[in-house]
Amino acid sequence: MAFLRLSNIGKIYVSEGNVTVGIRGVNLSFEKGEFVAITGESGSGKSTLLNVLSGMDTYEEGELYIEEQSTSHYLQPDWEEYREQYISFIFQNYNILESFTVLQNVELALMTISDPIERRKRAIELIERVGLKKHMRQKGSQLSGGQKQRTVIARALAKDSPIILADEPTGNLDSQTSREIIALLREVSKDKLLIMVTHSYDQVSEFATRHIRVYDGAVESDQVITEPETKEYPEEEKKGKASVLSNGLLLGRSIFFAKPKLSTFLCFLLLIGTFGVFLITMFCGDAQLLFEKNYMFRPMEGRLVITSQDGSLITEDQLKGLADKYGAKRGTRYDYLYDMRQFHNGEFYLTCGEDFGTPDIGRYPEKPNEMFLRLPLFYQQWYGTDSLLIDHVTVGESQYPICGIKYITDNTQDLLVLMTEEGFETLSTFVMMQKSISLNKVSCDGTDRSDLIRRLGMVCVDPYIDPDKIYYSDPVFLKTLKAGGDVSAVFRAIATYEADYLSDDRYTFMTFGKDTFLAEDPGGMPVTNSLETTYCRVGIRVAKQLCEPYLQSNYHQASLFFDSDRQAKNAAKGLRDDGYITATSKTTYSLNLGDIIGMVFAGFLYLIIWILGITFIAFFINMCTNRTVGAFSEDIAIMRSMGIPVKVIRVGIYVRMLICIVPSLILLPVVAWLIYHYPRWNGRMRYLQPWQYVVILAGMMFLTVRVTRKQIKNLFGTSVKKSLRGGEEE
Repeated sequence: MAFLRLSNIGKIYVSEGNVTVGIRGVNLSFEKGEFVAITGESGSGKSTLLNVLSGMDTYEEGELYIEEQSTSHYLQPDWEEYREQYISFIFQNYNILESFTVLQNVELALMTISDPIERRKRAIELIERVGLKKHMRQKGSQLSGGQKQRTVIARALAKDSPIILADEPTGNLDSQTSREIIALLREVSKDKLLIMVTHSYDQVSEFATRHIRVYDGAVESDQVITEPETKEYPEEEKKGKASVLSNGLLLGRSIFFAKPKLSTFLCFLLLIGTFGVFLITMFCGDAQLLFEKNYMFRPMEGRLVITSQDGSLITEDQLKGLADKYGAKRGTRYDYLYDMRQFHNGEFYLTCGEDFGTPDIGRYPEKPNEMFLRLPLFYQQWYGTDSLLIDHVTVGESQYPICGIKYITDNTQDLLVLMTEEGFETLSTFVMMQKSISLNKVSCDGTDRSDLIRRLGMVCVDPYIDPDKIYYSDPVFLKTLKAGGDVSAVFRAIATYEADYLSDDRYTFMTFGKDTFLAEDPGGMPVTNSLETTYCRVGIRVAKQLCEPYLQSNYHQASLFFDSDRQAKNAAKGLRDDGYITATSKTTYSLNLGDIIGMVFAGFLYLIIWILGITFIAFFINMCTNRTVGAFSEDIAIMRSMGIPVKVIRVGIYVRMLICIVPSLILLPVVAWLIYHYPRWNGRMRYLQPWQYVVILAGMMFLTVRVTRKQIKNLFGTSVKKSLRGGEEE
């Protein structure tokens, strides 16, 4: 049984309508142990025959058998596997990977060895055998012709294939080196089939066991010089296939470091693309607001808003009982300010009972008149870094002292002002009462109180004075107070003068005793133009006393706070059974048609801008990376000719490109962190959430894979023979 057999093999080339015969009617059989020398004139078909034997070129006629197995049905993947299992090729033009070192060239042929230490050891042994130990760290481009040829021979030996094909391996070498190379080839091919194309039979006559002469595409003569030994060679073991992934990782890393300048360029290119996507996403960040849910209340973790189904009021004791029954950590009777925006150097919400982490300045509030701010980092330029530049917050006509600040990098978060529970409840009552002024007529126990409410519109809470005191700025009142006169009478006279239909029993101020009023201006909070015309300033407890009778009769809503939204939802079921209407703070409402149309139009506009930006970046990356394909096409062809599986090469190319994107994966979060921690930039660039960075980087990886896939299609769209410098037909 012949090891390798050709039966009536013919190869035809068609180019621009011209038909050329490469070889025709070739009938040859080969056995292991043979050293076959093929000679012939230039263009006689020697190299074509070798290309057919190696599977780098197809045949149109006849049949090629390997171990009596037909190959006429082979497709490209089958030929790739055939070269992987059977063929080692030594080219006249070396086809060395010039950007790889000698050691890397040889290690590529040893991919079947999964242990990297054993692979390296075997490669060094083979390099020593061809006399290149001193040069094994040199790249192929730095070697002489003889050194390149020795490297290729070491690579062929490393693969340890049963068939070694050599195309003019000594054509560029001097006579002494040529003899050494041929002797080495003969030595290592005792149990293999060695077929060598040579221009001079005399060079190999000492070692050849068979001489075949080719003329005009056909076998002119076939002379057996020495019969191969008749001993039985052990059946060739099919080489084990190491992991495609592990070999692909090894190859990809080698490709990346083999061309450092090109790899650096690709890293920089992908870095530009990544930051381009980042900037587009960030500047289109307002589009995210269009897709946010429309909440009825300010979303707060674990908040549950309740009211009675029958319209009855919820008392403090009732709220406390519900909190104990359903495991709420706290309850707020007057929760209006949680959902009402205030304004002071920007819109903010008032809150209580929340933890913002360690303060950057000052401390958390301890008194009911103190406020603690949670602000985006860019507010440092106004509020200070180590000490406060602004010491108060204005709510309505009142100015509250700031006791501390916590800065956050997320500039999309609401500005929050934290108070103690007592301070929050007191301010809530007063703000809600003032808000009711616009109603003109307010009912309190069935009594018309519109005049009282108008009067309260000229009252402000002064957190700086005694919480239980009132400072009334009318000169007549102050004079009477200092003289020890009847304050109530004077106060009633002033009230009647301004609203002559007021009766004594309906004016809330009359319930306060003489000691409640201050005879001299206590200084209090900083005075603004509006405060100069304010009737009176009241302490925060006085404010609550003024307003609470109205709120106790008219405010029907309250809030319970749980540790999580899940607990709040579970409690809502029981509360509904108890006769309450409930809604978590994340309950949404539907938009009207006009709002929906506007949102759709704005969202579409943002989407178009984002898509156009991403498309431009993708086109830019694709255009630039396509320019790099040529730098790898020959290397890829050499790897294919070596029998490295196409799957491994594909994985290697993907790995190389993914390594190129690693700097982007590292630098984008780092730069983003620096941007958002630098106050000036924090205010200019919309904060992106971690999931958005994951989307950006995943998108860039997807784009990289898509571009690489297109490159691979171009790289593998050309046959091995056409891609190789030494693969031209003769």
